[in-house]
Amino acid sequence: MKVVVMGAGLAGVTSAWFLARAGREVLVVDREPAVASVASFANGGIVTASRPFPWPGPQMLGILLKTLVRNDQALRLRWQLDPWSWLWGLRFLANCTTRRHAQIFRHKARLVRYSQQVLGQLVQETGVEYQRLTNGVLYLHRDVVALEKAWARAELVRELGIATERLSSGEVARLEPGIAAERLAGAILAPGDEAGDSAQFCRELAKRCGQIGVAFRLGTEINSVEAADGCVKAVLSSRERFAADAFVCALGVIDPGLRGQLGADLSIYPVKGFSATGRIVRPELAPRRAGMDEAKLIAYCPLGERIRVTGGAEFAGYARTSAPEDFTRLHRAFEELFPGAADFSDADAWVCQRPMTPESTPRLGQGRHANLWFNVGQGHMGWTMAAGSAKIIADLVCGREPEISLEGLQVPSQSIF
Repeated sequence: MKVVVMGAGLAGVTSAWFLARAGREVLVVDREPAVASVASFANGGIVTASRPFPWPGPQMLGILLKTLVRNDQALRLRWQLDPWSWLWGLRFLANCTTRRHAQIFRHKARLVRYSQQVLGQLVQETGVEYQRLTNGVLYLHRDVVALEKAWARAELVRELGIATERLSSGEVARLEPGIAAERLAGAILAPGDEAGDSAQFCRELAKRCGQIGVAFRLGTEINSVEAADGCVKAVLSSRERFAADAFVCALGVIDPGLRGQLGADLSIYPVKGFSATGRIVRPELAPRRAGMDEAKLIAYCPLGERIRVTGGAEFAGYARTSAPEDFTRLHRAFEELFPGAADFSDADAWVCQRPMTPESTPRLGQGRHANLWFNVGQGHMGWTMAAGSAKIIADLVCGREPEISLEGLQVPSQSIF
């Protein structure tokens, strides 16, 4: 069986790996000139199995209302004329109830726990190097009330068997000697969470894919789908036709023109985020593990001699524009936590478009075409969900039963609107 995988980011490359390991002939097609060049390129780097909390929830209504009068928040809303953005927003709001939040949490938790297990197995099998950190992740709180609420909320993951530890500011300082502990009320440590360079992981895994026969056609954008009799016959670029027995769509933010041809309800919309990767200049002051500043809504991840800081969530359509303040806000927040540790004067800045669904869970499985499977919509947890989602898709393509239930994770059979 020949399989064409559309997309060479985390979702696509991991899907290609598991399909090739199952004996399939695999071709990966992507419009970018290199593997992991868009959403998988410079993300936060944290594999957050302890954080399967959905984006939609009762608290989001107040946050969104605040953006109507203040657009200097970490989460920002810029009005769009695109009808698709309004439809996506209505679906998002429909999920902002206590009942739906609890349902989505269960579905998301099931996938992220499974995915981290699969990632560990994959790394053990391949030996792929990506500056992996397995010493836990710190979730920092500057306010006692916020820390209390976060600890209470973490009970949901402790009930699932995911370990979390509550730390005082002094205990945080013992783990991170360079941190400005006086700014903190404390932290929650998730010892099982991990971190690493997702782009490096993706590119190293792509090399191993090549060693077992996977072919890559990069710099080639898929423009249309050729379908007949309920099946996809081929996908087409401006120059080539790629025929196969089966197809996997593992694209990020899907072009609206192509989305309508794929035969599925793919309610995916870009949510813009920002990252800055600077140099560590005083290693003794730099963080030893990844972390998140919950008050400033930024994440940081040590990557060898570099430090990456990410943050922001902007609903602003398909444009990847940015302003200097989008990045200086990240620099300032990190400097407050780890003064003197890093230099961001020549930092690599990056604008990322997270492919978000209104539930913040991915779309896995089939739509109306019998031989086209979807591995899309991982959004802000693409690194966390990648390995598990790919293993699920490979199982489905190969006619095997996935190892976990797909309840709440499948491509919808019909739209709610």
